[in-house]
Amino acid sequence: VSSDLLHFKVQLILTLEYLPEESYQAWDDFVDESPQQTIYGKTWYLLALQCPFTILTVKQREEIIGGIILTKNSRNQYANPLLVKYLGVYFTRFEGTAYNQESKRRAIIKLLMVELRKLTSFDYFFHPSFSSYLPFHSYFDNRVRYSYWINLHNQSLEEIYGGFHGKLKSELRLAEKKDFRLKHALDFELFFSIIKKTFVQKGHRFPFIKESLASYFQKLSEREAFQTIGVIDQKGNTMAVVGLLFEPSVTTLILSGFDQETIQRGANELLIYECLKLAKLQSQYFDFEGSMRPNVESFYRKFGGTFVPYLNIYKEDFGSLLKRVLGTVRK
Repeated sequence: VSSDLLHFKVQLILTLEYLPEESYQAWDDFVDESPQQTIYGKTWYLLALQCPFTILTVKQREEIIGGIILTKNSRNQYANPLLVKYLGVYFTRFEGTAYNQESKRRAIIKLLMVELRKLTSFDYFFHPSFSSYLPFHSYFDNRVRYSYWINLHNQSLEEIYGGFHGKLKSELRLAEKKDFRLKHALDFELFFSIIKKTFVQKGHRFPFIKESLASYFQKLSEREAFQTIGVIDQKGNTMAVVGLLFEPSVTTLILSGFDQETIQRGANELLIYECLKLAKLQSQYFDFEGSMRPNVESFYRKFGGTFVPYLNIYKEDFGSLLKRVLGTVRK
Protein backbone atom coordinates (compact mmCIF):
# COMPACT_ATOMS: atom_id res chain seq x y z
CA VAL A 1 0.00 0.00 0.00
CA SER A 2 1.41 3.40 -0.96
CA SER A 3 2.54 5.74 1.82
CA ASP A 4 -0.01 8.50 1.10
CA LEU A 5 -2.95 6.03 1.24
CA LEU A 6 -1.63 4.58 4.51
CA HIS A 7 -1.42 8.11 5.88
CA PHE A 8 -5.07 8.69 4.91
CA LYS A 9 -6.27 5.44 6.51
CA VAL A 10 -4.21 5.44 9.70
CA GLN A 11 -3.34 8.99 10.60
CA LEU A 12 -6.57 10.76 9.68
CA ILE A 13 -9.72 9.66 11.50
CA LEU A 14 -12.93 10.22 9.53
CA THR A 15 -16.20 11.10 11.24
CA LEU A 16 -19.79 11.21 9.98
CA GLU A 17 -21.83 14.23 11.03
CA TYR A 18 -25.08 15.99 10.19
CA LEU A 19 -24.04 19.61 9.90
CA PRO A 20 -25.64 22.14 12.28
CA GLU A 21 -27.08 25.33 10.80
CA GLU A 22 -24.32 27.49 12.29
CA SER A 23 -21.84 25.60 10.08
CA TYR A 24 -23.63 26.29 6.79
CA GLN A 25 -21.03 28.87 5.78
CA ALA A 26 -18.30 26.26 6.20
CA TRP A 27 -20.27 23.98 3.87
CA ASP A 28 -20.68 26.73 1.26
CA ASP A 29 -16.93 27.42 1.40
CA PHE A 30 -16.28 23.68 0.95
CA VAL A 31 -18.59 23.55 -2.10
CA ASP A 32 -16.72 26.49 -3.64
CA GLU A 33 -13.52 24.41 -3.67
CA SER A 34 -15.07 21.08 -4.64
CA PRO A 35 -14.66 19.60 -8.15
CA GLN A 36 -18.47 19.25 -8.03
CA GLN A 37 -18.82 22.97 -7.31
CA THR A 38 -22.26 24.22 -8.29
CA ILE A 39 -24.77 26.80 -7.13
CA TYR A 40 -27.28 24.03 -6.31
CA GLY A 41 -25.10 22.85 -3.44
CA LYS A 42 -25.09 26.23 -1.70
CA THR A 43 -27.23 26.52 1.40
CA TRP A 44 -28.34 30.05 0.46
CA TYR A 45 -29.66 28.75 -2.87
CA LEU A 46 -31.72 26.02 -1.20
CA LEU A 47 -33.00 28.53 1.36
CA ALA A 48 -34.04 30.84 -1.48
CA LEU A 49 -36.06 27.92 -2.87
CA GLN A 50 -37.51 27.32 0.60
CA CYS A 51 -36.37 23.69 0.46
CA PRO A 52 -36.07 21.88 3.79
CA PHE A 53 -32.73 20.06 3.85
CA THR A 54 -30.04 18.45 5.96
CA ILE A 55 -26.35 18.09 5.14
CA LEU A 56 -24.57 14.83 5.87
CA THR A 57 -20.81 15.36 5.99
CA VAL A 58 -17.61 13.38 6.36
CA LYS A 59 -14.95 15.23 8.31
CA GLN A 60 -11.23 14.77 8.70
CA ARG A 61 -10.72 16.12 12.20
CA GLU A 62 -12.80 19.33 11.90
CA GLU A 63 -12.44 19.83 8.13
CA ILE A 64 -15.21 18.82 5.71
CA ILE A 65 -13.78 16.52 3.04
CA GLY A 66 -17.04 15.14 1.62
CA GLY A 67 -20.79 15.24 1.99
CA ILE A 68 -24.24 15.18 0.48
CA ILE A 69 -27.28 17.44 0.73
CA LEU A 70 -30.47 15.56 1.55
CA THR A 71 -33.54 17.48 0.45
CA LYS A 72 -36.96 16.42 -0.77
CA ASN A 73 -39.10 17.14 -3.82
CA SER A 74 -42.79 18.14 -3.86
CA ARG A 75 -43.80 14.47 -3.37
CA ASN A 76 -41.85 14.26 -0.11
CA GLN A 77 -39.22 11.98 -1.65
CA TYR A 78 -35.47 12.39 -1.27
CA ALA A 79 -34.92 13.76 -4.77
CA ASN A 80 -33.98 16.95 -6.61
CA PRO A 81 -36.57 19.69 -6.04
CA LEU A 82 -37.61 21.94 -8.91
CA LEU A 83 -34.84 24.30 -10.06
CA VAL A 84 -32.12 22.12 -8.51
CA LYS A 85 -30.26 20.51 -11.38
CA TYR A 86 -27.38 18.63 -9.69
CA LEU A 87 -26.92 17.37 -6.14
CA GLY A 88 -25.23 14.13 -5.07
CA VAL A 89 -21.93 13.66 -3.28
CA TYR A 90 -19.35 16.45 -3.07
CA PHE A 91 -15.65 15.84 -2.45
CA THR A 92 -12.69 17.98 -1.52
CA ARG A 93 -9.76 18.04 -3.95
CA PHE A 94 -7.33 15.24 -3.13
CA GLU A 95 -3.67 14.99 -4.03
CA GLY A 96 -1.66 11.90 -4.90
CA THR A 97 -1.98 9.29 -7.62
CA ALA A 98 -5.28 8.82 -9.45
CA TYR A 99 -5.66 5.43 -7.74
CA ASN A 100 -5.27 6.87 -4.24
CA GLN A 101 -7.54 9.85 -4.96
CA GLU A 102 -10.29 7.45 -5.99
CA SER A 103 -9.67 5.28 -2.92
CA LYS A 104 -10.23 8.33 -0.72
CA ARG A 105 -13.45 9.23 -2.52
CA ARG A 106 -14.75 5.67 -2.10
CA ALA A 107 -13.89 5.71 1.60
CA ILE A 108 -16.06 8.83 1.97
CA ILE A 109 -18.99 7.26 0.10
CA LYS A 110 -18.79 4.07 2.17
CA LEU A 111 -19.06 6.14 5.33
CA LEU A 112 -21.97 8.17 3.94
CA MET A 113 -23.66 4.90 3.03
CA VAL A 114 -24.13 4.16 6.73
CA GLU A 115 -26.93 6.75 6.68
CA LEU A 116 -27.97 6.69 3.02
CA ARG A 117 -28.92 3.01 3.17
CA LYS A 118 -31.51 3.84 5.84
CA LEU A 119 -33.48 6.19 3.55
CA THR A 120 -36.75 4.83 2.17
CA SER A 121 -36.31 6.85 -1.02
CA PHE A 122 -33.29 8.22 -2.89
CA ASP A 123 -33.36 9.71 -6.39
CA TYR A 124 -30.73 12.35 -7.14
CA PHE A 125 -29.05 13.77 -10.24
CA PHE A 126 -25.31 13.88 -9.59
CA HIS A 127 -22.87 16.45 -10.97
CA PRO A 128 -21.29 15.44 -14.34
CA SER A 129 -17.84 15.27 -12.71
CA PHE A 130 -18.99 12.54 -10.30
CA SER A 131 -17.72 9.14 -11.45
CA SER A 132 -17.27 7.21 -8.18
CA TYR A 133 -20.44 5.12 -8.56
CA LEU A 134 -19.10 1.71 -7.58
CA PRO A 135 -19.74 2.01 -3.78
CA PHE A 136 -23.41 2.73 -4.60
CA HIS A 137 -23.74 -0.33 -6.82
CA SER A 138 -24.77 -2.87 -4.17
CA TYR A 139 -27.62 -0.74 -2.81
CA PHE A 140 -28.76 1.64 -5.57
CA ASP A 141 -29.50 1.69 -9.30
CA ASN A 142 -28.52 4.30 -11.85
CA ARG A 143 -29.58 5.83 -15.14
CA VAL A 144 -27.53 8.01 -17.45
CA ARG A 145 -29.02 11.36 -18.43
CA TYR A 146 -27.65 14.02 -20.79
CA SER A 147 -27.25 17.73 -21.22
CA TYR A 148 -25.43 19.93 -23.72
CA TRP A 149 -22.63 22.23 -22.59
CA ILE A 150 -20.87 24.83 -24.68
CA ASN A 151 -17.26 25.69 -23.89
CA LEU A 152 -17.24 29.48 -23.63
CA HIS A 153 -13.74 30.27 -22.40
CA ASN A 154 -11.84 28.49 -25.20
CA GLN A 155 -13.91 29.87 -28.07
CA SER A 156 -14.67 33.29 -29.49
CA LEU A 157 -18.27 34.20 -30.28
CA GLU A 158 -17.43 33.77 -33.95
CA GLU A 159 -16.21 30.23 -33.30
CA ILE A 160 -19.30 29.43 -31.23
CA TYR A 161 -21.53 30.76 -34.03
CA GLY A 162 -19.54 28.72 -36.52
CA GLY A 163 -20.54 25.55 -34.65
CA PHE A 164 -24.26 26.25 -35.08
CA HIS A 165 -26.30 24.03 -37.38
CA GLY A 166 -27.06 25.57 -40.79
CA LYS A 167 -30.82 25.66 -40.12
CA LEU A 168 -30.19 27.51 -36.85
CA LYS A 169 -28.15 30.17 -38.66
CA SER A 170 -31.01 30.58 -41.15
CA GLU A 171 -33.49 31.10 -38.29
CA LEU A 172 -31.21 33.72 -36.74
CA ARG A 173 -30.95 35.62 -40.04
CA LEU A 174 -34.75 35.48 -40.33
CA ALA A 175 -35.13 36.87 -36.80
CA GLU A 176 -32.84 39.78 -37.65
CA LYS A 177 -34.97 40.64 -40.66
CA LYS A 178 -38.12 40.62 -38.52
CA ASP A 179 -36.62 43.21 -36.19
CA PHE A 180 -37.36 41.42 -32.92
CA ARG A 181 -36.28 43.20 -29.73
CA LEU A 182 -34.49 41.68 -26.76
CA LYS A 183 -35.21 42.93 -23.25
CA HIS A 184 -33.23 42.16 -20.10
CA ALA A 185 -34.34 42.21 -16.43
CA LEU A 186 -38.02 41.50 -17.04
CA ASP A 187 -40.75 42.34 -14.57
CA PHE A 188 -41.62 39.26 -12.51
CA GLU A 189 -45.33 39.34 -13.40
CA LEU A 190 -44.52 39.29 -17.12
CA PHE A 191 -41.91 36.57 -16.71
CA PHE A 192 -44.26 34.46 -14.60
CA SER A 193 -47.16 34.81 -17.04
CA ILE A 194 -45.11 33.49 -19.98
CA ILE A 195 -43.66 30.58 -17.98
CA LYS A 196 -47.15 29.62 -16.84
CA LYS A 197 -48.59 29.88 -20.37
CA THR A 198 -46.02 27.37 -21.57
CA PHE A 199 -47.49 24.70 -19.31
CA VAL A 200 -51.17 25.71 -19.57
CA GLN A 201 -51.18 25.93 -23.39
CA LYS A 202 -49.75 22.40 -23.59
CA GLY A 203 -52.34 21.08 -21.14
CA HIS A 204 -49.76 20.35 -18.43
CA ARG A 205 -50.03 21.00 -14.71
CA PHE A 206 -48.15 24.14 -13.67
CA PRO A 207 -45.60 22.97 -11.07
CA PHE A 208 -44.68 26.27 -9.40
CA ILE A 209 -46.28 28.26 -6.59
CA LYS A 210 -46.30 31.90 -7.61
CA GLU A 211 -45.27 33.30 -4.23
CA SER A 212 -42.36 30.86 -3.93
CA LEU A 213 -41.13 31.59 -7.44
CA ALA A 214 -41.38 35.34 -6.76
CA SER A 215 -39.25 34.94 -3.62
CA TYR A 216 -36.69 32.88 -5.56
CA PHE A 217 -36.69 35.49 -8.35
CA GLN A 218 -36.02 38.30 -5.87
CA LYS A 219 -33.40 36.61 -3.70
CA LEU A 220 -31.34 35.28 -6.60
CA SER A 221 -31.54 38.63 -8.42
CA GLU A 222 -30.26 40.41 -5.30
CA ARG A 223 -27.18 38.18 -5.43
CA GLU A 224 -26.79 38.89 -9.16
CA ALA A 225 -27.02 35.13 -9.71
CA PHE A 226 -30.20 35.21 -11.80
CA GLN A 227 -31.27 37.21 -14.83
CA THR A 228 -34.24 37.16 -17.16
CA ILE A 229 -34.36 37.95 -20.88
CA GLY A 230 -37.33 38.18 -23.22
CA VAL A 231 -37.80 38.47 -26.98
CA ILE A 232 -40.47 40.90 -28.17
CA ASP A 233 -42.28 41.08 -31.51
CA GLN A 234 -43.06 44.08 -33.68
CA LYS A 235 -46.30 44.79 -31.76
CA GLY A 236 -44.67 44.73 -28.34
CA ASN A 237 -45.79 41.22 -27.40
CA THR A 238 -43.36 39.14 -25.34
CA MET A 239 -43.05 35.89 -27.28
CA ALA A 240 -40.57 33.95 -25.13
CA VAL A 241 -38.55 34.33 -21.94
CA VAL A 242 -35.58 32.66 -20.23
CA GLY A 243 -34.15 32.68 -16.73
CA LEU A 244 -30.38 32.24 -16.39
CA LEU A 245 -28.40 31.11 -13.35
CA PHE A 246 -24.94 32.64 -13.22
CA GLU A 247 -21.82 31.10 -11.70
CA PRO A 248 -18.18 31.78 -12.57
CA SER A 249 -17.88 28.20 -13.83
CA VAL A 250 -21.26 27.63 -15.52
CA THR A 251 -24.24 29.64 -16.69
CA THR A 252 -27.38 27.48 -16.76
CA LEU A 253 -30.61 27.85 -18.70
CA ILE A 254 -32.75 27.12 -15.65
CA LEU A 255 -36.17 28.39 -16.85
CA SER A 256 -37.65 29.03 -20.27
CA GLY A 257 -41.06 29.44 -21.83
CA PHE A 258 -42.95 30.85 -24.80
CA ASP A 259 -46.44 31.97 -25.77
CA GLN A 260 -47.80 29.69 -28.50
CA GLU A 261 -50.18 32.43 -29.65
CA THR A 262 -47.47 34.99 -30.44
CA ILE A 263 -44.24 33.04 -31.02
CA GLN A 264 -42.66 33.50 -34.45
CA ARG A 265 -39.91 31.65 -36.27
CA GLY A 266 -36.42 32.58 -35.11
CA ALA A 267 -37.55 34.13 -31.81
CA ASN A 268 -36.38 31.30 -29.54
CA GLU A 269 -33.15 30.91 -31.48
CA LEU A 270 -32.37 34.62 -31.13
CA LEU A 271 -33.13 34.48 -27.41
CA ILE A 272 -30.77 31.56 -26.76
CA TYR A 273 -28.03 33.20 -28.80
CA GLU A 274 -28.38 36.28 -26.58
CA CYS A 275 -28.02 34.00 -23.55
CA LEU A 276 -24.75 32.65 -24.92
CA LYS A 277 -23.42 36.16 -25.52
CA LEU A 278 -24.26 37.17 -21.95
CA ALA A 279 -22.91 33.94 -20.46
CA LYS A 280 -19.58 34.33 -22.24
CA LEU A 281 -18.98 37.54 -20.25
CA GLN A 282 -19.43 35.73 -16.94
CA SER A 283 -18.78 31.97 -17.12
CA GLN A 284 -16.59 29.28 -18.61
CA TYR A 285 -19.43 27.01 -19.78
CA PHE A 286 -23.08 27.18 -20.77
CA ASP A 287 -25.36 24.36 -19.61
CA PHE A 288 -28.60 23.95 -21.56
CA GLU A 289 -29.88 21.99 -18.50
CA GLY A 290 -30.71 19.04 -20.68
CA SER A 291 -33.86 17.31 -21.79
CA MET A 292 -34.71 13.72 -22.64
CA ARG A 293 -37.56 14.89 -24.92
CA PRO A 294 -36.44 14.35 -28.55
CA ASN A 295 -37.82 17.63 -29.93
CA VAL A 296 -36.24 19.72 -27.15
CA GLU A 297 -32.95 17.81 -27.30
CA SER A 298 -32.80 18.31 -31.06
CA PHE A 299 -33.29 22.06 -30.69
CA TYR A 300 -30.45 22.39 -28.16
CA ARG A 301 -28.15 20.18 -30.23
CA LYS A 302 -28.27 22.69 -33.09
CA PHE A 303 -26.20 25.09 -30.97
CA GLY A 304 -23.19 22.78 -31.24
CA GLY A 305 -22.59 21.94 -27.60
CA THR A 306 -20.82 18.92 -26.17
CA PHE A 307 -22.89 15.92 -25.13
CA VAL A 308 -22.43 15.74 -21.32
CA PRO A 309 -23.65 12.64 -19.40
CA TYR A 310 -24.49 12.67 -15.71
CA LEU A 311 -25.80 10.01 -13.34
CA ASN A 312 -29.24 9.65 -11.82
CA ILE A 313 -28.60 7.41 -8.79
CA TYR A 314 -31.77 6.13 -7.19
CA LYS A 315 -33.47 3.63 -4.94
CA GLU A 316 -37.14 3.07 -5.65
CA ASP A 317 -39.60 3.07 -2.79
CA PHE A 318 -42.41 0.52 -2.90
CA GLY A 319 -44.97 2.96 -4.34
CA SER A 320 -42.72 4.02 -7.21
CA LEU A 321 -41.75 0.43 -7.96
CA LEU A 322 -45.40 -0.68 -8.03
CA LYS A 323 -46.34 2.20 -10.32
CA ARG A 324 -43.52 1.37 -12.74
CA VAL A 325 -44.31 -2.36 -12.78
CA LEU A 326 -48.03 -1.78 -13.34
CA GLY A 327 -47.23 0.69 -16.12
CA THR A 328 -45.02 -1.89 -17.81
CA VAL A 329 -47.71 -4.56 -17.55
CA ARG A 330 -50.35 -2.27 -19.09
CA LYS A 331 -48.09 -1.60 -22.05
